Amino acid sequence: MVSKETKSALERRFVAGAALAGAVGAGYMASRVRSVKAGLSSPARPYAWKPGRGQSVLLKGADLIDVRRGQTLRERGVLFKDGQITDVVATRDLEKVTADRTFDCRGLFIMPGIINAHCHALMPGAFMLSLGLLLSVKRQAARNLEECAVHGVTTVRDASSLPLVLNELGHKTEKLEMLGPRVISCGPSLMARGGYPDFARQMPHGFVARYGDLAIYVKGPESARRAVRSAVDQGARFIKIFFDDRSLFFGEKPLNVMDDKTVKALVEEAHRLGRRVGVHQTRLAGYRRALKLGVDDLEHIPTDKRLTDKDARRFMKGDHCITPTASVILALGIAPEGHPARVDPLVETMQVAREHFLRHTCPTVCEEAVMKSNLKMVKLYSEGFPADSLGSKSLFDNENFIRALAVGTPNILKLYQAGARICCGNDGGTPLSFPGTLFTEMEIMDWIGISNADILRSATINGAHLLDMEGELGSIEPGKLADVVALSSNPLKDIRAVESVEAVFRSGTLLHREYRFNLADSDKEKQDSA
Repeated sequence: MVSKETKSALERRFVAGAALAGAVGAGYMASRVRSVKAGLSSPARPYAWKPGRGQSVLLKGADLIDVRRGQTLRERGVLFKDGQITDVVATRDLEKVTADRTFDCRGLFIMPGIINAHCHALMPGAFMLSLGLLLSVKRQAARNLEECAVHGVTTVRDASSLPLVLNELGHKTEKLEMLGPRVISCGPSLMARGGYPDFARQMPHGFVARYGDLAIYVKGPESARRAVRSAVDQGARFIKIFFDDRSLFFGEKPLNVMDDKTVKALVEEAHRLGRRVGVHQTRLAGYRRALKLGVDDLEHIPTDKRLTDKDARRFMKGDHCITPTASVILALGIAPEGHPARVDPLVETMQVAREHFLRHTCPTVCEEAVMKSNLKMVKLYSEGFPADSLGSKSLFDNENFIRALAVGTPNILKLYQAGARICCGNDGGTPLSFPGTLFTEMEIMDWIGISNADILRSATINGAHLLDMEGELGSIEPGKLADVVALSSNPLKDIRAVESVEAVFRSGTLLHREYRFNLADSDKEKQDSA
Protein backbone atom coordinates (compact mmCIF):
# COMPACT_ATOMS: atom_id res chain seq x y z
CA MET A 1 0.00 0.00 0.00
CA VAL A 2 1.38 3.46 -1.04
CA SER A 3 1.71 5.91 1.82
CA LYS A 4 0.27 9.39 1.61
CA GLU A 5 3.80 10.85 1.59
CA THR A 6 4.87 8.63 -1.31
CA LYS A 7 1.67 9.36 -3.24
CA SER A 8 2.12 13.08 -2.72
CA ALA A 9 5.73 12.87 -3.93
CA LEU A 10 4.65 10.96 -7.04
CA GLU A 11 1.98 13.55 -7.77
CA ARG A 12 4.54 16.36 -7.45
CA ARG A 13 6.91 14.53 -9.79
CA PHE A 14 4.10 13.99 -12.30
CA VAL A 15 3.12 17.66 -12.22
CA ALA A 16 6.76 18.71 -12.51
CA GLY A 17 7.28 16.28 -15.39
CA ALA A 18 4.16 17.51 -17.16
CA ALA A 19 5.26 21.10 -16.69
CA LEU A 20 8.72 20.29 -18.07
CA ALA A 21 7.23 18.46 -21.05
CA GLY A 22 4.91 21.40 -21.67
CA ALA A 23 7.80 23.84 -21.49
CA VAL A 24 9.89 21.72 -23.85
CA GLY A 25 6.94 21.39 -26.23
CA ALA A 26 6.20 25.11 -26.12
CA GLY A 27 9.86 25.85 -26.69
CA TYR A 28 9.98 23.51 -29.67
CA MET A 29 6.80 25.03 -31.08
CA ALA A 30 8.13 28.56 -30.65
CA SER A 31 11.38 27.51 -32.32
CA ARG A 32 9.47 25.92 -35.17
CA VAL A 33 7.35 29.06 -35.65
CA ARG A 34 10.47 31.25 -35.72
CA SER A 35 12.12 28.91 -38.21
CA VAL A 36 9.16 28.95 -40.61
CA LYS A 37 8.77 32.71 -40.41
CA ALA A 38 12.49 33.24 -40.96
CA GLY A 39 12.29 31.08 -44.08
CA LEU A 40 9.47 33.04 -45.73
CA SER A 41 10.34 34.95 -48.88
CA SER A 42 10.78 38.72 -48.76
CA PRO A 43 8.24 41.04 -50.41
CA ALA A 44 9.13 42.05 -53.96
CA ARG A 45 9.69 45.64 -55.08
CA PRO A 46 6.33 47.24 -56.03
CA TYR A 47 7.58 48.16 -59.52
CA ALA A 48 10.75 48.45 -61.61
CA TRP A 49 10.19 51.89 -63.12
CA LYS A 50 7.41 54.46 -63.21
CA PRO A 51 7.02 57.34 -65.68
CA GLY A 52 6.33 60.78 -64.32
CA ARG A 53 3.00 62.49 -64.75
CA GLY A 54 2.66 63.70 -68.35
CA GLN A 55 5.76 61.77 -69.44
CA SER A 56 5.36 59.94 -72.77
CA VAL A 57 6.81 56.46 -73.26
CA LEU A 58 7.59 54.66 -76.53
CA LEU A 59 8.11 50.92 -76.88
CA LYS A 60 9.99 50.94 -80.17
CA GLY A 61 10.55 48.32 -82.82
CA ALA A 62 8.85 45.28 -81.31
CA ASP A 63 6.72 42.84 -83.30
CA LEU A 64 3.17 43.46 -82.12
CA ILE A 65 0.71 40.60 -81.55
CA ASP A 66 -2.65 41.73 -82.92
CA VAL A 67 -4.91 39.46 -80.86
CA ARG A 68 -8.07 40.53 -82.66
CA ARG A 69 -6.83 39.33 -86.04
CA GLY A 70 -4.37 36.72 -84.83
CA GLN A 71 -1.52 38.38 -86.71
CA THR A 72 2.03 39.52 -86.04
CA LEU A 73 2.66 43.13 -87.08
CA ARG A 74 6.34 43.66 -87.77
CA GLU A 75 8.36 46.40 -86.07
CA ARG A 76 5.74 48.64 -84.51
CA GLY A 77 5.82 51.22 -81.77
CA VAL A 78 3.47 51.61 -78.83
CA LEU A 79 3.22 55.13 -77.45
CA PHE A 80 1.54 55.84 -74.12
CA LYS A 81 1.21 58.58 -71.54
CA ASP A 82 -0.37 58.71 -68.08
CA GLY A 83 -1.15 55.00 -68.25
CA GLN A 84 -3.10 55.12 -71.52
CA ILE A 85 -2.07 54.10 -75.04
CA THR A 86 -2.09 57.15 -77.33
CA ASP A 87 -0.83 55.61 -80.59
CA VAL A 88 0.32 52.43 -82.28
CA VAL A 89 3.12 53.60 -84.58
CA ALA A 90 3.56 52.10 -88.06
CA THR A 91 6.99 50.81 -89.12
CA ARG A 92 7.53 53.66 -91.58
CA ASP A 93 6.93 56.26 -88.86
CA LEU A 94 9.12 54.81 -86.11
CA GLU A 95 11.96 57.27 -86.65
CA LYS A 96 9.60 60.24 -86.78
CA VAL A 97 8.06 59.67 -83.34
CA THR A 98 9.74 60.93 -80.19
CA ALA A 99 8.93 60.38 -76.53
CA ASP A 100 10.25 61.38 -73.14
CA ARG A 101 11.39 57.79 -72.64
CA THR A 102 12.06 55.25 -75.37
CA PHE A 103 12.62 51.53 -74.83
CA ASP A 104 14.38 49.70 -77.64
CA CYS A 105 12.21 46.59 -78.10
CA ARG A 106 13.70 45.26 -81.33
CA GLY A 107 13.73 41.46 -81.30
CA LEU A 108 10.89 41.29 -78.78
CA PHE A 109 7.19 40.50 -79.23
CA ILE A 110 4.59 42.56 -77.40
CA MET A 111 1.04 41.54 -76.55
CA PRO A 112 -1.74 42.86 -74.29
CA GLY A 113 -1.56 42.21 -70.57
CA ILE A 114 -2.86 38.74 -69.72
CA ILE A 115 -6.13 38.30 -67.83
CA ASN A 116 -6.60 35.37 -65.44
CA ALA A 117 -10.38 34.99 -65.64
CA HIS A 118 -10.79 32.63 -62.67
CA CYS A 119 -8.52 32.39 -59.63
CA HIS A 120 -8.49 32.66 -55.84
CA ALA A 121 -5.70 35.04 -54.90
CA LEU A 122 -5.84 34.48 -51.13
CA MET A 123 -5.73 30.68 -51.28
CA PRO A 124 -2.28 29.09 -50.85
CA GLY A 125 -2.27 26.59 -53.74
CA ALA A 126 -2.16 23.61 -51.37
CA PHE A 127 -4.34 21.89 -48.76
CA MET A 128 -2.32 19.21 -46.93
CA LEU A 129 -2.34 21.10 -43.63
CA SER A 130 0.73 21.67 -41.50
CA LEU A 131 1.99 24.32 -39.13
CA GLY A 132 4.30 25.56 -41.84
CA LEU A 133 1.46 25.93 -44.33
CA LEU A 134 -0.71 27.84 -41.84
CA LEU A 135 2.17 30.22 -41.10
CA SER A 136 2.83 30.71 -44.82
CA VAL A 137 -0.73 31.51 -45.96
CA LYS A 138 -0.47 35.30 -45.54
CA ARG A 139 2.87 35.56 -47.35
CA GLN A 140 1.70 33.17 -50.10
CA ALA A 141 -1.37 35.32 -50.72
CA ALA A 142 0.81 38.36 -51.32
CA ARG A 143 3.20 36.29 -53.39
CA ASN A 144 0.32 35.04 -55.56
CA LEU A 145 -0.20 38.65 -56.64
CA GLU A 146 3.52 39.34 -57.04
CA GLU A 147 4.01 36.31 -59.30
CA CYS A 148 1.16 37.49 -61.53
CA ALA A 149 3.18 40.59 -62.38
CA VAL A 150 6.31 38.54 -63.01
CA HIS A 151 4.49 36.26 -65.46
CA GLY A 152 2.57 38.86 -67.44
CA VAL A 153 -0.81 38.58 -65.70
CA THR A 154 -1.89 42.20 -65.32
CA THR A 155 -5.52 41.56 -64.31
CA VAL A 156 -7.10 38.84 -62.19
CA ARG A 157 -10.78 37.99 -61.81
CA ASP A 158 -10.96 36.57 -58.31
CA ALA A 159 -13.78 34.02 -57.96
CA SER A 160 -14.29 34.34 -54.18
CA SER A 161 -12.04 35.38 -51.34
CA LEU A 162 -12.35 37.33 -48.11
CA PRO A 163 -13.53 40.64 -49.63
CA LEU A 164 -12.07 43.17 -47.21
CA VAL A 165 -8.67 41.46 -47.21
CA LEU A 166 -8.57 41.19 -51.00
CA ASN A 167 -9.81 44.77 -51.39
CA GLU A 168 -6.92 45.98 -49.27
CA LEU A 169 -4.35 44.04 -51.30
CA GLY A 170 -5.92 45.18 -54.56
CA HIS A 171 -5.77 48.78 -53.36
CA LYS A 172 -2.07 48.34 -52.58
CA THR A 173 -1.27 46.97 -56.04
CA GLU A 174 -3.28 49.75 -57.68
CA LYS A 175 -1.40 52.39 -55.67
CA LEU A 176 1.94 50.66 -56.43
CA GLU A 177 2.54 49.93 -52.76
CA MET A 178 3.04 46.25 -53.58
CA LEU A 179 3.76 44.30 -56.74
CA GLY A 180 0.74 42.78 -58.39
CA PRO A 181 -2.05 42.89 -60.97
CA ARG A 182 -5.32 44.75 -61.17
CA VAL A 183 -7.80 42.85 -58.97
CA ILE A 184 -11.47 42.33 -59.92
CA SER A 185 -13.46 40.35 -57.35
CA CYS A 186 -16.88 38.76 -56.81
CA GLY A 187 -16.56 39.24 -53.06
CA PRO A 188 -18.31 36.52 -51.03
CA SER A 189 -19.79 33.31 -52.40
CA LEU A 190 -23.59 33.37 -52.54
CA MET A 191 -24.71 29.84 -51.70
CA ALA A 192 -27.50 27.70 -50.33
CA ARG A 193 -27.03 26.57 -46.74
CA GLY A 194 -25.65 23.03 -46.98
CA GLY A 195 -24.62 23.64 -50.58
CA TYR A 196 -21.38 23.93 -52.50
CA PRO A 197 -18.75 25.00 -51.59
CA ASP A 198 -19.29 22.63 -48.68
CA PHE A 199 -16.08 23.81 -46.99
CA ALA A 200 -17.37 27.43 -46.81
CA ARG A 201 -19.50 28.86 -44.01
CA GLN A 202 -21.34 32.06 -43.29
CA MET A 203 -19.18 33.61 -40.58
CA PRO A 204 -20.20 35.51 -37.41
CA HIS A 205 -20.51 39.28 -37.38
CA GLY A 206 -17.16 39.95 -35.68
CA PHE A 207 -15.30 38.01 -38.37
CA VAL A 208 -17.27 39.69 -41.17
CA ALA A 209 -16.60 43.18 -39.78
CA ARG A 210 -12.87 42.54 -39.98
CA TYR A 211 -12.47 40.38 -43.08
CA GLY A 212 -15.76 40.53 -44.99
CA ASP A 213 -18.16 37.70 -45.76
CA LEU A 214 -16.58 34.44 -46.88
CA ALA A 215 -20.04 33.20 -47.87
CA ILE A 216 -23.62 34.45 -47.62
CA TYR A 217 -26.43 31.93 -47.27
CA VAL A 218 -29.31 32.52 -49.64
CA LYS A 219 -32.83 31.23 -49.06
CA GLY A 220 -35.61 32.62 -51.21
CA PRO A 221 -35.87 35.54 -53.66
CA GLU A 222 -35.71 38.40 -51.14
CA SER A 223 -32.74 36.82 -49.41
CA ALA A 224 -31.04 36.57 -52.80
CA ARG A 225 -31.59 40.24 -53.56
CA ARG A 226 -30.19 41.26 -50.17
CA ALA A 227 -27.18 38.99 -50.68
CA VAL A 228 -26.39 40.58 -54.04
CA ARG A 229 -26.56 44.06 -52.52
CA SER A 230 -24.34 42.98 -49.64
CA ALA A 231 -21.76 41.51 -52.04
CA VAL A 232 -21.75 44.73 -54.09
CA ASP A 233 -21.33 46.77 -50.90
CA GLN A 234 -18.22 44.66 -50.21
CA GLY A 235 -16.73 45.50 -53.60
CA ALA A 236 -18.11 42.73 -55.84
CA ARG A 237 -17.70 43.52 -59.55
CA PHE A 238 -19.54 40.32 -60.48
CA ILE A 239 -21.65 37.78 -58.58
CA LYS A 240 -20.72 34.14 -58.00
CA ILE A 241 -23.23 31.32 -57.33
CA PHE A 242 -23.12 27.51 -57.36
CA PHE A 243 -25.16 24.77 -59.03
CA ASP A 244 -23.28 21.57 -58.11
CA ASP A 245 -25.62 19.24 -56.22
CA ARG A 246 -22.83 16.81 -55.28
CA SER A 247 -19.63 17.39 -53.37
CA LEU A 248 -16.34 17.26 -55.26
CA PHE A 249 -14.78 15.44 -52.34
CA PHE A 250 -14.73 11.79 -51.28
CA GLY A 251 -18.22 10.39 -50.91
CA GLU A 252 -19.79 12.94 -53.27
CA LYS A 253 -22.48 13.66 -50.70
CA PRO A 254 -25.70 15.37 -51.92
CA LEU A 255 -25.75 19.15 -51.57
CA ASN A 256 -28.48 21.77 -51.51
CA VAL A 257 -28.91 24.24 -54.39
CA MET A 258 -30.95 27.42 -54.81
CA ASP A 259 -34.38 26.97 -56.40
CA ASP A 260 -35.26 28.54 -59.74
CA LYS A 261 -37.23 31.50 -58.31
CA THR A 262 -34.34 32.40 -56.05
CA VAL A 263 -31.82 32.25 -58.90
CA LYS A 264 -34.01 34.39 -61.16
CA ALA A 265 -34.39 37.03 -58.45
CA LEU A 266 -30.64 36.99 -57.82
CA VAL A 267 -29.82 37.41 -61.53
CA GLU A 268 -32.37 40.20 -61.88
CA GLU A 269 -30.92 42.11 -58.91
CA ALA A 270 -27.36 41.65 -60.14
CA HIS A 271 -28.27 42.95 -63.60
CA ARG A 272 -30.09 45.90 -62.05
CA LEU A 273 -26.84 46.81 -60.32
CA GLY A 274 -24.77 46.29 -63.49
CA ARG A 275 -23.15 43.01 -62.41
CA ARG A 276 -22.77 39.83 -64.45
CA VAL A 277 -23.48 36.52 -62.72
CA GLY A 278 -21.11 33.56 -62.94
CA VAL A 279 -21.99 30.06 -61.79
CA HIS A 280 -19.77 27.23 -60.61
CA GLN A 281 -20.99 24.11 -62.38
CA THR A 282 -19.23 20.85 -63.20
CA ARG A 283 -22.29 18.78 -64.19
CA LEU A 284 -24.38 18.86 -67.32
CA ALA A 285 -27.58 19.52 -65.34
CA GLY A 286 -26.02 22.66 -63.84
CA TYR A 287 -24.83 23.84 -67.27
CA ARG A 288 -28.31 23.51 -68.75
CA ARG A 289 -29.97 25.12 -65.74
CA ALA A 290 -27.63 28.11 -65.91
CA LEU A 291 -28.52 28.83 -69.53
CA LYS A 292 -32.24 28.37 -68.83
CA LEU A 293 -32.23 30.79 -65.88
CA GLY A 294 -30.32 33.62 -67.55
CA VAL A 295 -26.98 33.23 -65.78
CA ASP A 296 -24.33 35.09 -67.77
CA ASP A 297 -21.13 33.13 -67.37
CA LEU A 298 -20.06 29.57 -66.61
CA GLU A 299 -17.12 28.69 -64.40
CA HIS A 300 -15.48 25.33 -65.23
CA ILE A 301 -16.87 22.75 -67.67
CA PRO A 302 -19.30 19.81 -67.29
CA THR A 303 -17.26 16.68 -66.60
CA ASP A 304 -19.99 14.09 -65.95
CA LYS A 305 -21.64 13.93 -69.38
CA ARG A 306 -20.96 15.05 -72.94
CA LEU A 307 -22.51 18.24 -74.27
CA THR A 308 -24.85 17.78 -77.23
CA ASP A 309 -25.02 19.97 -80.33
CA LYS A 310 -28.17 21.48 -78.84
CA ASP A 311 -26.28 22.37 -75.64
CA ALA A 312 -23.65 24.18 -77.69
CA ARG A 313 -26.25 26.04 -79.77
CA ARG A 314 -28.07 27.16 -76.63
CA PHE A 315 -24.83 28.61 -75.27
CA MET A 316 -24.34 30.58 -78.47
CA LYS A 317 -27.79 32.22 -78.24
CA GLY A 318 -26.80 34.45 -75.34
CA ASP A 319 -23.94 36.72 -74.34
CA HIS A 320 -22.19 33.96 -72.42
CA CYS A 321 -18.57 33.32 -71.50
CA ILE A 322 -17.10 30.09 -70.17
CA THR A 323 -13.83 29.65 -68.29
CA PRO A 324 -13.00 25.91 -68.34
CA THR A 325 -10.09 25.87 -65.78
CA ALA A 326 -8.63 22.67 -67.24
CA SER A 327 -5.59 23.17 -64.99
CA VAL A 328 -7.60 21.64 -62.16
CA ILE A 329 -7.77 18.37 -64.08
CA LEU A 330 -4.00 18.46 -64.60
CA ALA A 331 -3.34 19.19 -60.92
CA LEU A 332 -5.74 16.70 -59.34
CA GLY A 333 -6.15 13.97 -61.97
CA ILE A 334 -3.24 12.05 -60.45
CA ALA A 335 -3.00 8.64 -62.16
CA PRO A 336 -0.44 6.33 -60.49
CA GLU A 337 1.96 4.20 -62.54
CA GLY A 338 0.06 1.36 -64.17
CA HIS A 339 -3.31 3.12 -64.01
CA PRO A 340 -5.45 2.01 -67.00
CA ALA A 341 -6.16 5.63 -67.98
CA ARG A 342 -2.49 6.25 -68.75
CA VAL A 343 -2.84 4.55 -72.12
CA ASP A 344 -4.62 7.77 -73.18
CA PRO A 345 -1.89 10.10 -74.56
CA LEU A 346 -3.55 13.19 -73.04
CA VAL A 347 -3.71 11.56 -69.59
CA GLU A 348 -0.03 10.63 -69.86
CA THR A 349 0.87 14.13 -71.03
CA MET A 350 -0.91 15.54 -67.98
CA GLN A 351 1.07 13.30 -65.62
CA VAL A 352 4.39 14.38 -67.14
CA ALA A 353 3.33 18.04 -67.12
CA ARG A 354 2.32 17.86 -63.45
CA GLU A 355 5.66 16.38 -62.47
CA HIS A 356 7.50 19.10 -64.42
CA PHE A 357 5.35 21.82 -62.84
CA LEU A 358 5.89 20.39 -59.36
CA ARG A 359 9.64 20.08 -59.70
CA HIS A 360 10.51 23.13 -61.80
CA THR A 361 7.78 25.77 -61.56
CA CYS A 362 6.41 25.32 -58.04
CA PRO A 363 9.67 26.20 -56.25
CA THR A 364 9.82 29.52 -58.12
CA VAL A 365 6.28 30.71 -57.26
CA CYS A 366 5.49 29.45 -53.78
CA GLU A 367 6.72 29.23 -50.21
CA GLU A 368 8.60 26.17 -48.96
CA ALA A 369 5.67 24.89 -46.87
CA VAL A 370 3.35 25.13 -49.89
CA MET A 371 5.86 23.17 -51.94
CA LYS A 372 6.11 20.48 -49.25
CA SER A 373 2.33 20.24 -49.01
CA ASN A 374 1.99 19.63 -52.74
CA LEU A 375 4.80 17.07 -52.77
CA LYS A 376 3.01 15.21 -49.98
CA MET A 377 -0.32 15.35 -51.82
CA VAL A 378 1.08 13.96 -55.07
CA LYS A 379 2.99 11.24 -53.22
CA LEU A 380 -0.13 10.12 -51.33
CA TYR A 381 -2.17 9.78 -54.49
CA SER A 382 0.67 8.28 -56.51
CA GLU A 383 1.57 5.63 -53.94
CA GLY A 384 -1.89 5.14 -52.45
CA PHE A 385 -3.14 5.60 -48.89
CA PRO A 386 -5.80 3.93 -46.75
CA ALA A 387 -9.30 5.24 -47.41
CA ASP A 388 -9.87 5.55 -43.65
CA SER A 389 -6.64 7.42 -42.97
CA LEU A 390 -6.80 10.71 -41.08
CA GLY A 391 -8.46 13.40 -43.14
CA SER A 392 -8.93 11.29 -46.25
CA LYS A 393 -12.69 11.77 -46.30
CA SER A 394 -12.21 15.49 -46.79
CA LEU A 395 -9.81 15.07 -49.70
CA PHE A 396 -10.74 14.94 -53.36
CA ASP A 397 -11.25 11.70 -55.28
CA ASN A 398 -8.57 11.70 -57.97
CA GLU A 399 -10.55 9.17 -60.03
CA ASN A 400 -13.20 11.83 -60.65
CA PHE A 401 -10.58 14.14 -62.13
CA ILE A 402 -8.98 11.39 -64.19
CA ARG A 403 -12.39 10.58 -65.67
CA ALA A 404 -12.98 14.29 -66.24
CA LEU A 405 -10.31 14.23 -68.93
CA ALA A 406 -12.42 11.90 -71.03
CA VAL A 407 -15.49 14.15 -70.83
CA GLY A 408 -14.35 17.66 -69.89
CA THR A 409 -11.78 18.17 -72.63
CA PRO A 410 -14.14 17.10 -75.48
CA ASN A 411 -16.76 19.44 -74.00
CA ILE A 412 -14.29 22.35 -74.16
CA LEU A 413 -13.52 21.47 -77.77
CA LYS A 414 -17.21 21.24 -78.72
CA LEU A 415 -17.93 24.73 -77.39
CA TYR A 416 -14.79 26.09 -79.04
CA GLN A 417 -15.77 24.62 -82.41
CA ALA A 418 -19.26 26.12 -82.00
CA GLY A 419 -17.68 29.57 -81.64
CA ALA A 420 -18.18 30.04 -77.89
CA ARG A 421 -16.40 32.88 -76.12
CA ILE A 422 -13.87 30.96 -74.04
CA CYS A 423 -11.88 32.75 -71.35
CA CYS A 424 -8.63 31.67 -69.75
CA GLY A 425 -8.48 30.97 -66.01
CA ASN A 426 -6.64 28.32 -64.02
CA ASP A 427 -8.44 28.30 -60.63
CA GLY A 428 -5.12 29.50 -59.20
CA GLY A 429 -5.06 29.11 -55.42
CA THR A 430 -6.32 25.53 -55.54
CA PRO A 431 -3.70 22.79 -55.07
CA LEU A 432 -0.79 22.89 -57.51
CA SER A 433 -2.10 26.02 -59.21
CA PHE A 434 -1.23 29.68 -58.72
CA PRO A 435 -2.82 32.85 -60.17
CA GLY A 436 0.40 33.81 -61.94
CA THR A 437 0.98 30.48 -63.68
CA LEU A 438 -1.77 30.93 -66.26
CA PHE A 439 0.64 29.74 -68.95
CA THR A 440 -0.14 26.18 -67.86
CA GLU A 441 -3.82 26.64 -68.75
CA MET A 442 -2.83 28.12 -72.09
CA GLU A 443 -0.63 25.14 -72.87
CA ILE A 444 -3.42 22.70 -71.95
CA MET A 445 -5.74 24.55 -74.33
CA ASP A 446 -3.12 23.98 -77.02
CA TRP A 447 -3.06 20.23 -76.28
CA ILE A 448 -6.85 20.09 -76.53
CA GLY A 449 -6.78 21.57 -80.04
CA ILE A 450 -7.45 25.30 -79.63
CA SER A 451 -5.42 27.49 -82.00
CA ASN A 452 -2.70 29.74 -80.60
CA ALA A 453 -4.55 32.83 -81.85
CA ASP A 454 -7.71 31.80 -80.00
CA ILE A 455 -5.78 30.92 -76.85
CA LEU A 456 -4.35 34.44 -76.84
CA ARG A 457 -7.84 35.87 -77.40
CA SER A 458 -9.14 33.82 -74.47
CA ALA A 459 -6.50 35.38 -72.20
CA THR A 460 -6.98 38.95 -73.45
CA ILE A 461 -10.00 40.33 -75.34
CA ASN A 462 -12.37 37.55 -74.21
CA GLY A 463 -11.39 38.15 -70.60
CA ALA A 464 -11.92 41.88 -71.07
CA HIS A 465 -15.46 41.18 -72.34
CA LEU A 466 -16.13 38.95 -69.33
CA LEU A 467 -15.09 41.82 -67.06
CA ASP A 468 -17.12 44.42 -68.98
CA MET A 469 -13.81 46.22 -69.63
CA GLU A 470 -13.43 45.90 -73.40
CA GLY A 471 -12.93 49.65 -73.70
CA GLU A 472 -9.95 49.49 -71.32
CA LEU A 473 -8.26 46.09 -71.62
CA GLY A 474 -7.63 43.15 -73.89
CA SER A 475 -5.82 44.61 -76.90
CA ILE A 476 -3.13 47.15 -77.76
CA GLU A 477 -5.10 50.05 -79.21
CA PRO A 478 -5.24 53.82 -78.69
CA GLY A 479 -7.47 54.75 -75.77
CA LYS A 480 -6.89 51.54 -73.83
CA LEU A 481 -4.85 51.15 -70.69
CA ALA A 482 -1.16 50.55 -71.29
CA ASP A 483 -1.11 46.92 -70.14
CA VAL A 484 1.67 45.44 -72.26
CA VAL A 485 3.74 42.26 -72.00
CA ALA A 486 7.03 41.85 -73.87
CA LEU A 487 8.05 38.29 -74.79
CA SER A 488 11.30 36.92 -76.22
CA SER A 489 9.51 34.74 -78.83
CA ASN A 490 6.25 34.64 -80.77
CA PRO A 491 3.26 33.03 -78.99
CA LEU A 492 1.35 32.76 -82.28
CA LYS A 493 3.98 30.24 -83.40
CA ASP A 494 4.49 28.48 -80.06
CA ILE A 495 2.14 29.18 -77.15
CA ARG A 496 4.93 28.29 -74.71
CA ALA A 497 6.40 31.69 -75.56
CA VAL A 498 4.08 33.17 -72.89
CA GLU A 499 6.49 31.72 -70.32
CA SER A 500 9.35 33.83 -71.71
CA VAL A 501 8.37 37.20 -70.24
CA GLU A 502 10.90 40.01 -70.62
CA ALA A 503 8.87 42.98 -69.36
CA VAL A 504 5.42 43.73 -67.94
CA PHE A 505 3.66 47.11 -67.95
CA ARG A 506 0.39 47.73 -66.12
CA SER A 507 -1.26 51.09 -66.77
CA GLY A 508 2.05 52.34 -68.13
CA THR A 509 4.17 51.40 -65.10
CA LEU A 510 6.95 48.88 -65.65
CA LEU A 511 6.16 46.29 -62.98
CA HIS A 512 8.79 43.72 -63.90
CA ARG A 513 11.67 43.28 -66.33
CA GLU A 514 14.31 40.73 -67.23
CA TYR A 515 17.86 41.40 -68.38
CA ARG A 516 17.01 41.87 -72.09
CA PHE A 517 14.76 44.80 -71.22
CA ASN A 518 17.61 47.07 -70.23
CA LEU A 519 16.82 50.43 -68.67
CA ALA A 520 20.41 51.61 -69.10
CA ASP A 521 20.31 51.02 -72.86
CA SER A 522 17.20 53.19 -73.10
CA ASP A 523 19.00 56.02 -71.34
CA LYS A 524 22.01 55.62 -73.62
CA GLU A 525 19.82 55.74 -76.74
CA LYS A 526 18.20 58.91 -75.51
CA GLN A 527 21.61 60.53 -74.89
CA ASP A 528 22.91 59.44 -78.31
CA SER A 529 19.88 60.89 -80.10
CA ALA A 530 20.39 64.18 -78.27
